[in-house]
Amino acid sequence: MKRQVVKKETIDADLLDLRAFCLVVDLGSITAAARTLGETKGSVSRRITRLEHALGVELLRRSPRLVQATEDGLAYRMRVGRALELLEDANAAVQQARASPSGHLRVTAPFDLGLSLLAPLSAGFAERYPEISLEMLLTEALLDFDAHQIDVALRATASLPDSSLIAHRLQHIELGLFAAPAYLRKHGPVRTPEDLAGHRLLLAQTARGHATIALQPRPGAPGERAELRVRAAIAASDYSFCREVALAGAGIALVPAVNVRGDLEAKRLVPVLKDHAIDGGAPLYLVHPGTRFLPSKTRAFRDYLLDAFGVQGRREASATAR
Repeated sequence: MKRQVVKKETIDADLLDLRAFCLVVDLGSITAAARTLGETKGSVSRRITRLEHALGVELLRRSPRLVQATEDGLAYRMRVGRALELLEDANAAVQQARASPSGHLRVTAPFDLGLSLLAPLSAGFAERYPEISLEMLLTEALLDFDAHQIDVALRATASLPDSSLIAHRLQHIELGLFAAPAYLRKHGPVRTPEDLAGHRLLLAQTARGHATIALQPRPGAPGERAELRVRAAIAASDYSFCREVALAGAGIALVPAVNVRGDLEAKRLVPVLKDHAIDGGAPLYLVHPGTRFLPSKTRAFRDYLLDAFGVQGRREASATAR
């Protein structure tokens, strides 16, 4: 065969052409290679011819009785075989990782929700996926997915700006008023919203120690909507501090109900004005990149939380901006 000039060192060879060539050399037969590939003899022959034309080299000597690799063909078979083996190893490694999630997973969440919600869930997740190293970044800042190499974020917000990220709504975070039984025994019960004026309030995120609390009677409960301008006996930057102070019997804390779920079950805290709903709650979203091929570690964490919150893959139309 006359040698052709190849314009570039790396040819645009079809992987099936390469595999067909290797099989023909190994089996010594185009017919046997075609049977292995599930193709016709003509199809395999055309693959070899196409490869020889692309390389400008004769790879096989064909005769009615015998098919043999040329010297160039044997050398090419050895090198291509190693390349195909590496490719198969890479494919197997990726598929194995998909089947058995592993790697380092970075998750960010608000500090309070991370302590109350994610801490117990993280324990179960680590038990189920021991090959995943979980790193929790608890902060009120909205960390950038790319700059901080975030895999998953939990956001408690009333709305999510449009972006390429995907958001799943987990639940609604509801605010409530809670106090230690000893505090209420000492300072008296709270029967109406107006009674709060005579109590010590523990509030987060106030404006110079003051805040407005809006209370709405729940369906079927007596009373009217009330907006109260209140002063904090103790103000803090996060709800967890307010919870701890309430447990110490220092006042009535305005915190997310999920933060004190265990305290309510243990009767360390009791709800105050439980017939009223308080404005200020927000939906909790799980957010992750909107790539088609989501890493198995990210998918495992997403599915674990969706299952824990009883969400059947519900997807929001918008997501937090990067």
